[in-house]
Amino acid sequence: MLLFSLITIAFLLTGCKHRTGRVPEAVLQAFETIFPDASHVEWAEHLSVYMADFYHDGHEKHAQFDSTDTWLRTRTELSIYDVPTPVLETARNYSGWKIDDVFLFEQSNGAASYYMVEYKQDTPFSTKQINILANGTILSAF
Repeated sequence: MLLFSLITIAFLLTGCKHRTGRVPEAVLQAFETIFPDASHVEWAEHLSVYMADFYHDGHEKHAQFDSTDTWLRTRTELSIYDVPTPVLETARNYSGWKIDDVFLFEQSNGAASYYMVEYKQDTPFSTKQINILANGTILSAF
């Protein structure tokens, strides 16, 4: 019983990758090529898009692949301390709004990477988000 407990604890601490039988092997291989040190990987599928939630390089990430193993995009959750200064300066221009979350979006379609900043206020259901390029230019705001 003690040996079983130790093996279970060791397994949980190593952060083994979770593979779902529905994910094509080519997608799994593409994922492991791009994110070789990913841990705590969980897969989902929606409309032939395979989505992995995982940890990599100290960040929580979400990557999407199509059924032919092509990487589509990655969303990385960032600490406010990981955000480039021009992005942070632009994000702080919204007075009365508190920065809640920041995500980096990287895309395979050639579009520039951007940062999505989510805000909140103290009143219920008051949220806002803006998308900002690394140089501080606002792409869109909602």
